[in-house]
Amino acid sequence: MKLRHLSLAALAGALLLAADAAAQRGAQPAAPAPTQVAPNVYPGPIQGNARQQQLGLGQRPAIMLTGYWPPTNEAVRRFSDDPVQNPLGWIGSDWEGRGYDVYAYFPEFTPPTCTSCGTGSGDLEVDYQDTSADFWPLADAIKPIAIITFSRTNATLSWEVEMNQYNRSTWINDYVAPLQPTPAPPDASVPAGTLRLSALPVQEIIDNVLDANLGLNAFICFSGSAGGFLSEFIAYHGVWYQAIHASPSDPAWCVAAGHVHVGSGVPWGKAQDAVEVTLRTVIHYVDTIVDPTVLPVDLYCPTTTNSAGTGAMLTTAGSTSISANSLRFLVTDTPPSAAGLLLYSAGQASVPWGNGTRCIANPFVRVNPVGASNAQGFVDRAVDLSSSPLGAGTAAVTAGSTWYFQYAFRDVAGGGALFDSTNGAAVTFGP
Repeated sequence: MKLRHLSLAALAGALLLAADAAAQRGAQPAAPAPTQVAPNVYPGPIQGNARQQQLGLGQRPAIMLTGYWPPTNEAVRRFSDDPVQNPLGWIGSDWEGRGYDVYAYFPEFTPPTCTSCGTGSGDLEVDYQDTSADFWPLADAIKPIAIITFSRTNATLSWEVEMNQYNRSTWINDYVAPLQPTPAPPDASVPAGTLRLSALPVQEIIDNVLDANLGLNAFICFSGSAGGFLSEFIAYHGVWYQAIHASPSDPAWCVAAGHVHVGSGVPWGKAQDAVEVTLRTVIHYVDTIVDPTVLPVDLYCPTTTNSAGTGAMLTTAGSTSISANSLRFLVTDTPPSAAGLLLYSAGQASVPWGNGTRCIANPFVRVNPVGASNAQGFVDRAVDLSSSPLGAGTAAVTAGSTWYFQYAFRDVAGGGALFDSTNGAAVTFGP
């Protein structure tokens, strides 16, 4: 296929025609997630470590999220499978079709908007003894492949990824006697003062939160610690669990764990958006560790606000292996039922385009067919790496090649050029 440059008018027209056609034939379902093997069907011997065998059997590994004071408990609430704490319903089951079940645990506070919140109550309480007593049974029950703990900091709009967690012998007193952890230090397997580092993809988290354009001050704290209070205590539990289960031969292998301090002034909706960006980043990182056919995907180029109220984000799921041919492009936060096109090119760019930014260079290629987001503004777009344009012609992907993808979508309510676009995703393909 010949590489093509689409003008603003041509792209807007193509999306408008696609939207009209979609309206005439009715809403089209999103591309289905890859078929999973039924657990009662023996597929034959499965190679690899325990987690790879688990995935091969269609069994979804779990990811554990914890929150403490607001906004963090509210930011993870929709991942609770407790109908009392989450009456809107659990969204963590095979979240976004990514192959993981996500569970969240957090306390409740009265009022929910508290500033001096204390211990709270629920399946996780802000207390040294309760934290330990609650954390270990929860983690041991779901055997998380990744753990992300969240708590609040006074910095108003920060998204601070902590690097350092210490096995302290002395902590800041909590709210209820005994005021110190029992025992202290909590981890008898290593000397007092031992440093455990974050095992999260910290730089990728920061980059992706900034690209989401949420108005947050995202950064990594390389020096100091997570504060010596309950925030560092729950953070230490997460990285401690990961260290215990760090071996790929462990049936409870835990690939990643770490802590994020969230600014006290971050609105609940923004905090939830940033949790989801962080979670997507961690999931892709875990995929690259568990499955060697999944190569890192670099998200770049900040998204721009659209009429849905936030910026649409493009991420990937599945393998970047050409032979595996399971790559999917996932888009979140477009307007509902918006027609859209997946585009790609051989280079990056950053120039005004429609109501947003074009992140791919000229000339670029469209990947048919035109699709549409669902009622929640979500797109699950599978691609066929064996068919044109990705599988043949001048724009064919080859092992070792890097191509740059972006998704453009119709946004009539946004006015202006009547279309907008996502961030960019740099994908390097393997054999």
